Amino acid sequence: MRNRFLGLIVLLFLSRWAGAQTLGGQRVFSFLDLPTHARVAALGGQVATATQPDGAYHLNNPALADSINDNQLAISLMPYLAAAKYYTLQYGLPFGSKEPDRHSRWAAGLQYLSYGQFDLTDPAGNSLGTFSANDYALSLTHARTEGNFTLGATIKAVGSSIETYSAFGILADLGGVWRHPKQELTIGLVAKNVGYLLKNYGPADADLPFDLQAGLTVKPRHAPIRLTVTAHHLQRFDISYNDPNLTVRYDLNGNLIPQTTSVPEKIARHLSVGAELLVSRYVHLLVGYNHQKRQEGKLTTGSGGAGISFGASVQARGFQLTYARFSSVPTAGTSQLSMRIDLDRFVK
Repeated sequence: MRNRFLGLIVLLFLSRWAGAQTLGGQRVFSFLDLPTHARVAALGGQVATATQPDGAYHLNNPALADSINDNQLAISLMPYLAAAKYYTLQYGLPFGSKEPDRHSRWAAGLQYLSYGQFDLTDPAGNSLGTFSANDYALSLTHARTEGNFTLGATIKAVGSSIETYSAFGILADLGGVWRHPKQELTIGLVAKNVGYLLKNYGPADADLPFDLQAGLTVKPRHAPIRLTVTAHHLQRFDISYNDPNLTVRYDLNGNLIPQTTSVPEKIARHLSVGAELLVSRYVHLLVGYNHQKRQEGKLTTGSGGAGISFGASVQARGFQLTYARFSSVPTAGTSQLSMRIDLDRFVK
C-alpha cells in the first residue's frame, strides 16, 4: 500500500513540474501523440485504460503491459500526411514472472515516423540532391501487479532528424491502473513523456509533449459493449486555441472582440470517448469521438467527420487484425492497420 501511495505522489509531482509546458508552438517529438495501435485510433486516439486488452496498449499506459503475453508481437502501419508513414512495433518479452495476485511483465516498443524524401536546393534554387526526415522512439516497459493494482514505467530514447539537424531526448511514462476484482472495470492514471531534451535542432528552447491522462473502461454486466472514457492534458485546464484570423466580431469603436471559450467547452475538449461492440468472441466493432480534434479540425463551413473514428477487429487463435479510420479535418482522413501475432503458437 505504501508503494502505491508513493507512486501516486510521484505522478502528481511530475504533473506540477510539467504544468507550464505548452500544447503547441515550440514543441519537439509531437509524433508521440499519434495512436500507437489501430484499436487506440478507433476508440478516439487516447486510451489510458482497458479491461481485457485485445491489442497492445503499453505504449499508452505502461501499467497495461501486465496483460501482454510472452512473445506477443503487434505491428501497426499508418499512411500519414502526404508521403509520410508511421510504424509501431510492440513485443512482450519472455522473461516476466507470474505468481498468484503478484506478477511482473516486460515489453519493448518502437515508434517510427518517416516523412519521405525531399529536394535539397541552394538559395538560388539549384538542386543539391535529396534529404530525408524521420522521428523515432525506442522504449522498454516494466509493469508489476500486486492484488488489484498495477504500476508501470517506460523509459524511451526519442530522436528526430531533418537533413543535418537533429534532436534527442530521454523520456519516461509512469502509469498505474486499478482493476475491479469481480467486474470488468478499470481505472487508470498515466503521466506521459516526462524527461529531458538533451539536444535540440538549434539553440532555441522547446517543450516536450507532456500529457497527464486519467481513464476509465467498463463493460456492463450482460451487455455486449465495452465503454472507454479518457481525459487528456489534465495538467492544463484551458487547451482551446482561438485562431485570431477567424475573429470577425467588432465593438462600436471598430476594435476586434477576442473569442472566448465557455467552461463546459473547455472541459469537453479534454475528453475522448470510445465504444466497442462485442459482436462475437472473434469480431469487435469500434467507434470513438475526440472533442478536441473535432473543434480544432472543423472549418467555418462545418466540421464534417473531424474527431470521429471507427474500426473493426477480427481475431483467430494466435492472430488478430484490427483496422481503424479516423479524421482530424473535415476533408481528409487516414487509416491504421494493426496485426497481432502470438509467436508461441507458431514457433516452438
